[in-house]
Amino acid sequence: MTEKEKLPVTILDCTLRDSGYVINFQFTARDVRNICEGLDKAGVTMIEVGHGLGLGASSPRHGIAFETDAEYIETAVAARTNAKIGAFFIPGIGAKEDILAASKSGLDFIRIGTNATDIDLAQDYVAYAKEQGLVAHLNIMKAYAVEPVELSRNVAQCKEWGLDSIYIVDSAGCMLPGQVATYIQAIHDVSGTATGFHGHNNLDLANANCLAALNAGATLVDGTLRGMGRSTGNAQTEVLSHILEVAGYQTGLNIFTLFDTTERFLTPLMPFSQGQSSLDVIIGVSKFHSGFLPLFKRALAKNDVDLNRLIMLVSQIDCVNPSEELIETVAQDMRRTDA
Repeated sequence: MTEKEKLPVTILDCTLRDSGYVINFQFTARDVRNICEGLDKAGVTMIEVGHGLGLGASSPRHGIAFETDAEYIETAVAARTNAKIGAFFIPGIGAKEDILAASKSGLDFIRIGTNATDIDLAQDYVAYAKEQGLVAHLNIMKAYAVEPVELSRNVAQCKEWGLDSIYIVDSAGCMLPGQVATYIQAIHDVSGTATGFHGHNNLDLANANCLAALNAGATLVDGTLRGMGRSTGNAQTEVLSHILEVAGYQTGLNIFTLFDTTERFLTPLMPFSQGQSSLDVIIGVSKFHSGFLPLFKRALAKNDVDLNRLIMLVSQIDCVNPSEELIETVAQDMRRTDA
């Protein structure tokens, strides 16, 4: 499939919201600025920020975030160049006043989350968000709790709400790719709007489930850098940016900028490892055998270049049996180019 034939899709990055669970919602304004700038530079067009449970959630009951909703939104808006900035909202945790305040802080879009059994709770808040000029999405949490046929009937009532998308959310990370496809198809046929998928990685299927959702007609999928998130984490933005391109979709993301942002600004905050490291990802991307790593490390001892890029460039020439001479030559070329 040529580049012109690739179907454009959107990876919404929610690192600055969903990954907050791992650090007790302690992202600082500096973290938001650095990560948001990196995501924007990498080509991410939708960035979600704030407390993991959404607007108005910061409290002793749900966890006190390091910054206020307004500070998160205003910092992200100031840091971005092209990306749209969004926030999450759960009726009953947040109130209309929180939506209004977020809109005044410069928010572009809002994702309103309700359980699959209580979709109707979102209607009033969707209408209010639209009144404030926000792009409004519905996230159907715990979608697996309702059979696809029933969910389809429930979603049909949303057709007149003016939603910009409806998401299937695998809150427990329990769904298989075939199930995800069935649910996406069920709502895609009746929603009259774009569909998306948000997955967790409890069965190591979050990335595969995102691909299944797109193959079934979705155009939006969520990821976080390093797959960082509650429990076993989320789909991983860096991995998605590659596997979706290979599968015939156009994401527009620069994987090396994602690597750089992750390693510089997110990994140091992680209390434990989640997802795949940039080295592990680039090994898969480059079809590179890790047994050759000692040769590459010897080259790095003499050439101050980026290991990930070196592996990629060498593997483009020879991914089967790269010689030490080839590795050294490419490293020297990189050093001269970077100088």
